[in-house]
Amino acid sequence: MSALADRSGFLLSLTLSLCIVFLFSHIAFSAGLLDVYQLAVKNDPTFQSANYQKMASQEIRKQAIAKLLPTLVGSAEYTNTSQDIKSSDNTVFGVGNTDYDTTSYSLTLTQPIFHWDLIAGYQQSKAEVLRAEAEYRIATHDLIIRVADLYLQALAANDQLTFARAEETAVSKHFELANSRLEMGLVPITDLYDAKARKASVQAQTFEAENLLSDSLQALQEVAGESIGSLNPPRANISLSKPDPPEMDPWIAGALRQNPAIDLQKQALEVARKEVSRQQGGHYPTIDLVGRYNNKDTEGSLFGGGSDVDSTDILLQLNVPLYQGGYVNSRVREAKYHLSAASQELVKQRRAIERQTRSAFLGVNSALKRVDALKQSVGSSQLALEAKQEGFLSGLYTSLAVLDAERDLYLAKQDYAQARYDYLLNSLRLKQASGSLSAADLQHLDQWFR
Repeated sequence: MSALADRSGFLLSLTLSLCIVFLFSHIAFSAGLLDVYQLAVKNDPTFQSANYQKMASQEIRKQAIAKLLPTLVGSAEYTNTSQDIKSSDNTVFGVGNTDYDTTSYSLTLTQPIFHWDLIAGYQQSKAEVLRAEAEYRIATHDLIIRVADLYLQALAANDQLTFARAEETAVSKHFELANSRLEMGLVPITDLYDAKARKASVQAQTFEAENLLSDSLQALQEVAGESIGSLNPPRANISLSKPDPPEMDPWIAGALRQNPAIDLQKQALEVARKEVSRQQGGHYPTIDLVGRYNNKDTEGSLFGGGSDVDSTDILLQLNVPLYQGGYVNSRVREAKYHLSAASQELVKQRRAIERQTRSAFLGVNSALKRVDALKQSVGSSQLALEAKQEGFLSGLYTSLAVLDAERDLYLAKQDYAQARYDYLLNSLRLKQASGSLSAADLQHLDQWFR
């Protein structure tokens, strides 16, 4: 009769533990993945910095165009002249004092006709803008991955806390059961010691899980700019599928063709190439069309009378660099070295993207296999726990065996949940590597969370 009561009490405690897990999972979550991403777009400092950098780069081309357009310079000058002629052999000037003011105004219009460095600089500015746009796309992809990663890390931390609390409740109930059976003389005192030690260990794990969840939510707040109280967990049944296409080679080909990091290095290479051309322009002559208007009003002169003179000049100005101490040659060599370095960076980036694509592709397939295997592990661990609980009541298993079975079950559940998170994150990373990642992928992923 007592054995039946013990069994009923144990099953009741297990049911309560499962109810706690269920309630915690449904009450504690509210913010969706897409909600956090939309907050991050507005508030993440790293992404906002990339946005401002993009806006700043758009001015580079305007500045390059401005250097090719005419410049108009106005100037004004006032001069007071005091002169005392002590002696002079020139009978025209004679001897005496003179004091007069002179005011002059001028406008100078300069239109560059041929400046190779300015022409190459304009071509370079177009590559600079494209490079900045590639950097912005990289920042956008990075924000999507960071938000998804932090969100899934917070979910994993919550799972860890949920399972730790459920295990703590189950272990506490088992400790009470072992204590009552010890009082009836049905189990040795070592069973009680094992249950007590495991209870303390699980309590420590619960404290650690609480801290981890708090830190994970704080990390999300750092990106979102607002406090995140709770999250939406994944649905119980998520349709996990293999990459489409299922072969690796198309993914690698797409990554090498459209990954923004490769595009960034291509534009950096083009910038370096145009810089070589721009520096070589230091050897070339320059031609400018100059128009100048000048008004000079002199209220006196050495001759005793003043004048008001307007003059207009139009000239075609040619400057030919002859020798600058080797400065231009050195700048050209420097630019060529930078060009070679940029070429190697492009090779390096291609290889890195190919490796990242392979890793993400294999990660998706590996996560799929782990999800299937761990799902079976959870079922097997559940059956093993139930069998050992029955065996403990009948005296076939010790308390330690039941405690180990409980721990194995919750570890299997935690690993199963983590495997699903790994699949979701690797799926996003595969699209990031291929250059096809967008906010629409997060929107699609958000439907998998309740």
